[in-house]
Amino acid sequence: MEVKEVMQKEVITVQADMSVTEAALVLLKHSITGVPVIDQDEKLVGVVSEKDIFKYLYPEYREYYSFLGFDKEKSNIQEKIKEGRDEKVSQIMTRNVVYVAPHDSVVRVGALMIMKKIHRVMVVDKGKLVGVVGRRDVYHQVFEKAIGNEK
Repeated sequence: MEVKEVMQKEVITVQADMSVTEAALVLLKHSITGVPVIDQDEKLVGVVSEKDIFKYLYPEYREYYSFLGFDKEKSNIQEKIKEGRDEKVSQIMTRNVVYVAPHDSVVRVGALMIMKKIHRVMVVDKGKLVGVVGRRDVYHQVFEKAIGNEK
C-alpha cells in the first residue's frame, strides 16, 4: 500500500510570514494539532504545532522559578500572546520536517512515525507539498484492509 492511497490531499497550511497568533487561530478553528508551513511557491519549509506554540508561550522549566508568583506568571503568558501578533511563524516553526513521497510505502511511514515520535508526516512531490498522512490515516487503512480480507 502506498502513501498516496491514505494521505489527505486537502491540506490546511500556513505561510512562514504569518503571525504566531494567526497560526494558533488556524489550529483552533480546524481543531488540529499541527500544520505545514509553506512558502509562496507552495514548497514545504516547516511545520508549526501546538507544541511549538506552547513552547513559545510558556517558560522553560529553569525560567519558571524566576517568576515571582501566579499573577506575574499569568501576565507573562498574556504578554507573550500579545507579542505573538508580531512574532512570525518562521521564528518558532520546526524546520527539520520528516516527509515522504507519494509512492513510499505505508509501512515506511508507520515506522518513521514510531522512530521519530511524530503524529503526522508530510507528503512532498518535486519539492511541493501534496498531502499529509497522519497516524490515524495509517491505522484506519491498515485495519480496514486486514478486516476486509477476513470477510
